[in-house]
Amino acid sequence: MTVSDQTLFMKMEQELNLAKAAKSEQEKQLHLHGLAVLIEVMRDQNSSPLSSATFSSSREYQAMTGELPVAKSATIDGGKIDTEDGSNGDSLLDF
Repeated sequence: MTVSDQTLFMKMEQELNLAKAAKSEQEKQLHLHGLAVLIEVMRDQNSSPLSSATFSSSREYQAMTGELPVAKSATIDGGKIDTEDGSNGDSLLDF
């Protein structure tokens, strides 16, 4: 879905006016954040979705796109669970 530049500019002006008229610092910051989000939307509107997304690692991207196998979930049947890192215990605090 594409939003016209004119619509985005109108929303930016509204957020800027609301920020100027804000009675508290928190309210002003909220409207400035909204303005920043609208600016990002406008910047990213013409770029491809993949190039605008930033991933912290290629493994994160692969996991999100389904290229990495999903880890098996452990089932708890009352006993201890052996994990790959050698930890096992009855409590979350057991390392």
